[in-house]
Amino acid sequence: MMDFIKYISVAFTALSLAFTGWLQYEKFRLDGEWHIDTCTEEADFTRYEGLHLAWRVFLSDDPLSAPVVGDGEKIQEAFKPIPATARFPVRLVGTKEINSVTLTGRFEGSRRASTGRFEFAPSLSKRLFSGYIPFYQRNVDVLDGRFAFTAGNARGPARAVRLTDGRMPEGLVAFTCGDSAATETSPPETDTPDASPPAQL
Repeated sequence: MMDFIKYISVAFTALSLAFTGWLQYEKFRLDGEWHIDTCTEEADFTRYEGLHLAWRVFLSDDPLSAPVVGDGEKIQEAFKPIPATARFPVRLVGTKEINSVTLTGRFEGSRRASTGRFEFAPSLSKRLFSGYIPFYQRNVDVLDGRFAFTAGNARGPARAVRLTDGRMPEGLVAFTCGDSAATETSPPETDTPDASPPAQL
């Protein structure tokens, strides 16, 4: 009996993913405010390894124009706010497919500019059908993926979360980097200054 339920669950999940992907394609819009976290797992310089950085960006996803574009700034390092006077802008441009997003960015810095690339896909949220059979639904407000930067050849996991009034969605699992984890994201005006200078990445 349990094996039968297992097979039914797997089949239902596969069908629900296919149907949900088709149904939600037009709902997969990127317009709005986003918080992007990165955690450097590998780099040419060991001082970059384990480094967390975060950006707040505003994306525009006009269905009548091909590219996704966005502007923002780096706001966190090691999960601590960067002072407004020490923040540097980022310019993003990319493309969106039915189940993926690619963004290429130019990241300004105090000494030089660098470039980077994000590869994202909608995350999956677990649901229960009839309160018992599990299935997974695509979540287009939380994108999981990877990043690669030219600065130090840094690369690792990344996550983009759509914000509402500058806040993360309730119940969202915190982004982690090494032994550290993110806390509630505050709107720009409530960011607490940090005296330490930001890393040049």
